[in-house]
Amino acid sequence: MTMIRIKREYDFFLSLNIILMIEENYTEFEKREITEKIKPITFQDIKEEYQELQKIGDQAKDQSPRSRIGNNIVDFFTFQERLHTKGKYGLSFYDFLANMKSENPENSENPLKKKKFIQTMLKYYIDVKNKNNTKNEEKVYKEVYNICISAINIFRPLMAMEIYTKYKPNTVLDFTCGWGGRLIGASVLGVPKYIGIDSNIHLIDPYEKMRDFLKTQGSKTETQFFFEDALTVDYSSLIYDMVFTSPPYYDLEMYSNQPMITNVDKNKEKEKEEKENKGKRERKISFKKQMNENFYKPLFQKTYHSLQPGGIYALNINLEIYETVCIPIFGKAKEIIPLKKSKRQNNYNEYIYIYSKTNQD
Repeated sequence: MTMIRIKREYDFFLSLNIILMIEENYTEFEKREITEKIKPITFQDIKEEYQELQKIGDQAKDQSPRSRIGNNIVDFFTFQERLHTKGKYGLSFYDFLANMKSENPENSENPLKKKKFIQTMLKYYIDVKNKNNTKNEEKVYKEVYNICISAINIFRPLMAMEIYTKYKPNTVLDFTCGWGGRLIGASVLGVPKYIGIDSNIHLIDPYEKMRDFLKTQGSKTETQFFFEDALTVDYSSLIYDMVFTSPPYYDLEMYSNQPMITNVDKNKEKEKEEKENKGKRERKISFKKQMNENFYKPLFQKTYHSLQPGGIYALNINLEIYETVCIPIFGKAKEIIPLKKSKRQNNYNEYIYIYSKTNQD
């Protein structure tokens, strides 16, 4: 099964949670304006942050988990595209913004505007968090989106630098390279070669610009990119001694965030919910099984098979993927490293699972 087939399955799964809404139709220029209002990052800002990363060097492990040094570099190049990522209800931030700002009388019944927890959070920002109007409208909506819909996170360059410093690779394969954090970390430390793969062709231009920037900052890291389905790449033609990547976590951005129910018969509510959601749960289970069998397993096996003996295989995945996919294939990880990051609201912990390929594998 190709990524196209899996995407169809995922789109169907998303459709189970989509609510009636208007679709965003922002132009690229408008999207750039939105991006800059939320994150007004300048070229000088990212030059200075890159220099800070260079000063940190192999001491990245000593930095605070809350440190955001290097994140602006990622955001400068890929934040605009990241806002297309769909979270709960199948909504991207652009969709959310278009719906929340719509004043068209035809959309007065838009159910998104009637979501109580969204309206409650907006009121909280207006009355409390942003009572002094220090944040513009787009920033407020983005923070509300992060809480009520989904926070689309990046892999921090500092965390990547910590891993590279520990294992000292010559060539890194990142088969779901995403938003660029692991590339930036490799460039700062001068990892000889970085191979990035991603199916999102809209990242081609951002990555070309990021690569050009890194070269102007003196990076000696050789880069090679494949913007195609990771399952179709011929890994036997590539030479790499480390795999380091962060594949998608099933439906992480589709978590349930229902308002708290009070003063009701909880048993009856539970029975009702069980009945109404049975089809959704079955589809979700089916989707996960298909992802396991047709994406994670073959991709992990292919990339591990072509990894050089003695090489490091490092996956930033959730516990469910580790237990249902990795352990049956590879056994228990040689090492489990906590992913340093600011805590999500639900204190969701993430880890990097480390395997070492022996000559017998």
